[in-house]
Amino acid sequence: MMDSVTDKVKEKTTEKSSEKSDREQRRSRQLKRPELLSPAGNYECFISAIKAGADAVYAGGPRFGARAYADNFTQDELLKAVDHAHLRDKKLYLTVNTVLKNTEMDELYDYIRPLYEQGLDGVIVQDIGVIRLLRECFPKLPLHASTQMAITGVEGVRLLEGLGISRVVPARELLLKELKTIHEVTGMELECFIHGALCYSYSGKCLFSSIAGGRSGNRGRCAGPCRLPYDGKYILSAKDICTLNILPELIEAGISSFKIEGRMKSKEYVAGVTGIYRKYIDKYTEKSTEDYRVDKRDFDKLTGIYTRSGHCEGYYHEKNGREMITLDRPSYETADEEELKVLYLQYTDKDDRLQVNGILTAYKGTRLSLTLDCMGTVITCEGDIAEEAKNSPTDEGNIRKHLCKTGDSGFVFKELTIYAGDDVFVPVSSLNNLRRTALNALKDELLKQFRRNENRKVNRKINRKINGNDTDKYIRDNRSSGNKKDTVRRYYHCRIDSLEMLDAVCDYDFIDMISVDVSQFVPDDRKTDRGIFVRDAFADCMNKVYKRQKRFYLALPPVVRNDYFGRNTELNEVINGLKPDGIIIDNYEGLCYLKMTGYKGEILSDVHMYALNNEAVQAMLDEGVTMLTCPVELNAKELDSLEIVSGEFIIYGRLPMMISAGCTEKTLGKCRYDNGISNITDRLGNVFPVKRNCSECYNTIYNCVPVMIPGDRIPRKPDINSYRIHFTVENRTQIKKVMDYYETVAKGNEAVMPDIKHTLGHFRRGVE
Repeated sequence: MMDSVTDKVKEKTTEKSSEKSDREQRRSRQLKRPELLSPAGNYECFISAIKAGADAVYAGGPRFGARAYADNFTQDELLKAVDHAHLRDKKLYLTVNTVLKNTEMDELYDYIRPLYEQGLDGVIVQDIGVIRLLRECFPKLPLHASTQMAITGVEGVRLLEGLGISRVVPARELLLKELKTIHEVTGMELECFIHGALCYSYSGKCLFSSIAGGRSGNRGRCAGPCRLPYDGKYILSAKDICTLNILPELIEAGISSFKIEGRMKSKEYVAGVTGIYRKYIDKYTEKSTEDYRVDKRDFDKLTGIYTRSGHCEGYYHEKNGREMITLDRPSYETADEEELKVLYLQYTDKDDRLQVNGILTAYKGTRLSLTLDCMGTVITCEGDIAEEAKNSPTDEGNIRKHLCKTGDSGFVFKELTIYAGDDVFVPVSSLNNLRRTALNALKDELLKQFRRNENRKVNRKINRKINGNDTDKYIRDNRSSGNKKDTVRRYYHCRIDSLEMLDAVCDYDFIDMISVDVSQFVPDDRKTDRGIFVRDAFADCMNKVYKRQKRFYLALPPVVRNDYFGRNTELNEVINGLKPDGIIIDNYEGLCYLKMTGYKGEILSDVHMYALNNEAVQAMLDEGVTMLTCPVELNAKELDSLEIVSGEFIIYGRLPMMISAGCTEKTLGKCRYDNGISNITDRLGNVFPVKRNCSECYNTIYNCVPVMIPGDRIPRKPDINSYRIHFTVENRTQIKKVMDYYETVAKGNEAVMPDIKHTLGHFRRGVE
């Protein structure tokens, strides 16, 4: 009996010991020091970041970066920066985080190749076509998904992992608990912002600057309309993020890389912010983890290096709120220039040259020999034959003086041992040549491990150009009176955001299919079944559509978070049970989800699933998309060059200018907890509808006027087989005007445009 008790005690002790060991191991994994990733808008900023303690730097070159107005690097500076980083055990990532047009894809290979061969550590990308091309051409190049891809869940990470992505920069709006879940479930490296400016919209889901002024954020040219006043307040202007006080929580969450925003900022800013975060990351991961405290003086210094109406801690603990918005002052307050200089010197006034040990031998009649040792890498170089001194021999001091003139080579002698004969003469030119040759050989040997030679040019037809540059001529030549000259059968698709619109559109015979926003089947009252899909309401709606002999599509949300698909357990049953004819997706989470459930119907990608080049089109098709929404940022000529295969063109509808986790009503203290519509007005009197989705906590800000394409300008490309009419905030009278007009157009008859204030969008002008 005693032995039995003793054995049980031993078992319990062993279990507790094992549990403690497991906890310690988990803690050890969690406390792995995250990479500190700093921005560099030019080479000076890059050097500042490295000296201040960055583990890695991200920079843009002369092309394809999301900061087109930064100084950016030349190609030669990028090559130089790659080597400079590697010699100091640092990394350099290149930003190619924009969407590319067909005409630019051919240039991408030649742009990346020399950097790839040099040893570039990774490329930050937004365009799924760019991912496809780089993965095929440069198989060993790490690819990081930009925050511009708006990844918000496990499903999106899984899909990108299958495309070859090795790191994801998730949407900045994610809560810390969401990031933890993604990390634990997928094991994917996550790169998250810890300091700098915040966008009001989900990055990559903002068309405001593009539609309002022709400067596309997806092309690196955002004009910042969110920083302008609306209703007399800066209600779309987010404060900058500062996470110094919550660094331990971010480290414990398993985030791989801590990213500082600021490629438009000065070298002083980069040095100061990098240096302070370096100090506190090290403090928590290397020293006592129990007494983490931020010195007020450091915090004041950090928040004094530019501040936009104060700082916030981002979305890590807050979904949204008034305290995250500047409201009264959107611009940066003036920084203390003297303090900036002090901080800059504090973190960069150091010699970061690599220390070298050297041995020189110089005896008459033999060749000079210089052996260098740097971090265990040893090389030996020979030089000229040393001569016998006829008058004054070269003394050791003179030899040392000239060998130690390492200049901007990046090396400095720690120790230099000289073995020289008493009667030897060594010309200064021989010493200089030997020093340069040896240091270059040492550098090459140190960097040899990073060089790559293998790459493969993909000889694929990438674009199909049309002659001439006259977009209006293209439009005129492709006009037709309705379908009289158009032999391709095309469908008309009516999308409605409210079930109240269903009866107003169902009886039109020219409409072939109707789609409804999924929010219409989810209660909007948080106090009841918040976020739970209602099967019966969906079935009733689908039956109404089928009775009128039309196809039925379901539009999933533009943003899915917090285990959306897991919460909506009936959604999978509806999709694969009731089997609507098609599903509309606007994110990679939705695409992965449909693949995982074995969905076999049509999949239509929406406006934020960008495919501006043929590589992107093919990538979408490969992942299961059956029809793509024609890119709203292409003009008519550019759209013609896109081999979209199966496309839907928007002929009417208010474009979504922003999808935001922020809520204009909550910011103004008028939270309503419903899926209603309000308005915001800019300084010019333009009124932008704001549709609330309280079930999933996001706002959609629509354009002040709809896109409306006249019947004789509707594109007749053979691979466009569907036209979309999208109603968002229209009343019955407005719906009837639009439907009557396009019914006449669809029948091939002459039609007079109704008196509706509208825009052609980018159909004529496009974006840069």
